[in-house]
Amino acid sequence: MTGIEGATVVVLGGTSGLGLATAELAAERGAGRVVVGGRDPERLAEALTRLGPRSEGHEVDVSDEEAITTFLERAGRLDHLLVTPSKLVPTAVVDARAEAVRPALDLRFWAAFHASRHGARLIDPGGSITLMSGIAGTRPMAREAVAGASCAAVEALMRSLVTELAPIRCNVLSPGYVDTPLLDGFFGEARTARIAAIAEQLPGRRIGSPAEIADAALFLMGNAYMNGHVLTIDGGHTLV
Repeated sequence: MTGIEGATVVVLGGTSGLGLATAELAAERGAGRVVVGGRDPERLAEALTRLGPRSEGHEVDVSDEEAITTFLERAGRLDHLLVTPSKLVPTAVVDARAEAVRPALDLRFWAAFHASRHGARLIDPGGSITLMSGIAGTRPMAREAVAGASCAAVEALMRSLVTELAPIRCNVLSPGYVDTPLLDGFFGEARTARIAAIAEQLPGRRIGSPAEIADAALFLMGNAYMNGHVLTIDGGHTLV
């Protein structure tokens, strides 16, 4: 199955932010079954209430390969897999400690690697895997070297998966700044002021919404000729 209607869509990191927005839009557009995974049981329960009767969810620690494998096995056969987990650990390279920045790699690259590896066995031909990077992978940002490296690693992984997993399609979604809870921990109490400053620099004078990223994610899932691409959706950020 190539489209969304009637398909089984599985979202790792689907209980908040971009993952939840994509799961909601998939359900709205007629997915036959939407399966979400997240670490927090309360957020999982809230997500399932929002997603409705054709949804299911399971707790999963996306930093643990065995937990990802168990989650996917519980999800069963699927058509489209989206992997969204990420963590921002802003720090200058010269000040970075490996143990402090490692979660930024674990929650983006290794979650994508393990989910792709084990999920491919459950995806029917014509299905898809969509991974998440970010514009830090191509646009250098101060104190974001680790984020950039993890984004670039995910994109390199996807290019190899295209040939290894064919006829399963593989793509990457690369968003710019988006108004999600991820920014709470990134900017802290300065969140409002920092977002306003970033928005002022962008052509559209605003950052993105989760719904806009979700729409792009479903495009990658549903368009059967999209394969091996990094789709950047950043409001023109990489140009300015």
